[in-house]
Amino acid sequence: MHWGMMMTQRDTFDLEALFEDARANPPQMRSDLSARILADAETQMPRVPLWRRVMGAVGGPAGLGGLVTATVAGFWIGVSPPVDTVDPLVLFGAVESTAAYELTDLTGFDWATFDLDSEEG
Repeated sequence: MHWGMMMTQRDTFDLEALFEDARANPPQMRSDLSARILADAETQMPRVPLWRRVMGAVGGPAGLGGLVTATVAGFWIGVSPPVDTVDPLVLFGAVESTAAYELTDLTGFDWATFDLDSEEG
């Protein structure tokens, strides 16, 4: 049986008219009540120091340790690079190479002539 058939004429009401009335007259909160609620919420919020927020953003003590390690390693490699590294400016052609060898291939190996089946290499 359909729901509309079960209702009597006395039980029916215009739901859309109620919605229109609610949209036309939305309930308003008093401004002093709103201010008291916000003040109460601020007193309940924990005060977290900046250094704890930063540590939480990087992953806690483990993340901070990894960040410090990577920073120190990057600084050390930047100040004292390994001997066999190529200057990035040479790769882009900004400066001439001062190394004893010339860069002929940026891939590092000549894969076309390297034979895995040979017994020599």
